[in-house]
Amino acid sequence: MDERELIAKLRPLAGPAGLDLRDDAALLSVPSSKDLVISTDTMVEGVHFPEGRIGGGFSERLLRTALSDLAAKAARPIGYSLNLTWPTNREPRWIDGFVRGLMDAQQAFDCPLMGGDTTSGGTSLIASATVFGVVPKGRMVTRDGAKPGDRLWHTGTLGRAEHGLQIVMGRLPDMPPNELMLCESAYLRPEPRLVFRKVLRRYATACADISDGVVSEAGHLAAASNVRIDLDAQTAKRGRFGDDYELLFTAKAGQTEELVMAADALGVPITQCGAVSLGEGVWIDGERVEPSGYRHTL
Repeated sequence: MDERELIAKLRPLAGPAGLDLRDDAALLSVPSSKDLVISTDTMVEGVHFPEGRIGGGFSERLLRTALSDLAAKAARPIGYSLNLTWPTNREPRWIDGFVRGLMDAQQAFDCPLMGGDTTSGGTSLIASATVFGVVPKGRMVTRDGAKPGDRLWHTGTLGRAEHGLQIVMGRLPDMPPNELMLCESAYLRPEPRLVFRKVLRRYATACADISDGVVSEAGHLAAASNVRIDLDAQTAKRGRFGDDYELLFTAKAGQTEELVMAADALGVPITQCGAVSLGEGVWIDGERVEPSGYRHTL
């Protein structure tokens, strides 16, 4: 299969901005009342996903994790571009699964393909998704707005992705069948909390998605906002692995009841897991901890 044949397989994924993938650029118009939010994520076979699993699971996870960055900014997705380096001498049958995974994810979140680039080389699949979203002017939620007195929250359940990777690798944790399915889905098909964006805009003072572990993300919030964050010890333990792609956010203490009601109305579980105060860094049980998490070695 050559490059043109691969692009032909991707063409049904293209939205209007992608110009049917027949041009070398996309055309994007954003209303003057909106801000454009852009984020990009890269996945490498054998680093972000087990080797040899490069079909639909790889591509669906790629787009879903990229969209989680938009969720943390309280943005609505409008499209994405794809850069793909396909491994040399890999069986072409994997490509059909890869395209189906993209289709499933982009249909779930109304986020069509807008363009990108395709190459081949090496022995591992490398793919990057650059996602584009919009927010009302001046309403993007950043990492630097946490204030002393705020409370720290996370959405969803932490720790399932860690068990999900074990399942994908063929090691079954000792847990009920229903929980096994939930854990596998949490790793393969993480749920970007895009439905939560209006709640974030109204109540969140700062936000990050949990990709590299909850202590690491709390460290990002603390550093950007120049505050101290006291993190619940059990939350730190459950969320140590990362890859949960839930949201970690701060909100004013006086809005707790309204926040919980708004989250309940959307069916999004939230858990209070810490507090913000004067100072710096992340603290657990009265001791400052080094914000740990996955870091690539360059």
